[in-house]
Amino acid sequence: MTLKIRNCSRLVLALIPSMLMACATTRMTSQANPEVAGRGFTKVLSYGNFQALEHRQQAEEKLCSELVHVSHWECLQASHVFFPGQAYSAEQIAARLTDLGIDGVLTLQPVGSGTSSSYIPQSSYTTGTASVSGNTVTGSSTTQTYGGYNVSKPWANLEAVLWSVADGQMAWYATATSKGNAFADWDDLIRSAAGKTASQLRADGISR
Repeated sequence: MTLKIRNCSRLVLALIPSMLMACATTRMTSQANPEVAGRGFTKVLSYGNFQALEHRQQAEEKLCSELVHVSHWECLQASHVFFPGQAYSAEQIAARLTDLGIDGVLTLQPVGSGTSSSYIPQSSYTTGTASVSGNTVTGSSTTQTYGGYNVSKPWANLEAVLWSVADGQMAWYATATSKGNAFADWDDLIRSAAGKTASQLRADGISR
């Protein structure tokens, strides 16, 4: 007869690397401009003001995909309308927006970032087998140890603004903080922030 022996000492399953996934959450505070209240937007341009082109494109793509999902807005990505490597005058930008029928510009940009450190306490996980023969018990066990180290978690403070093309007024303004776990990076923070921006616009009654 074989007996299975399992002993868990402060085991936290989330510490097992194979079970961990990158994730990020965003907390946002927003306010609509009462002077622009009731103004309907139908076609917006998403602009990710990030230094790295990869992050800019990702922010713009995520903003558009989320806006289309939660509203009736049509959305264009700024990097598809204006070539990122070329400078445009204010007159050229205004003319392009008018030609495309864009009535709002939604920007998302970082204003601060960093990492926070936290300590993962050590945990152990023991498994083993035992065989019983008469009055004799023989067996073996294996103990694996996890934790006992520090991990860094990324964070970023961001601003989101919806501008009215008609008069250049700010129709909506928001600040946000995105935080990721130890496996998250800038891509995860951007996706979370962009998704929260779209849902917050919906919650504030700006996008319908």
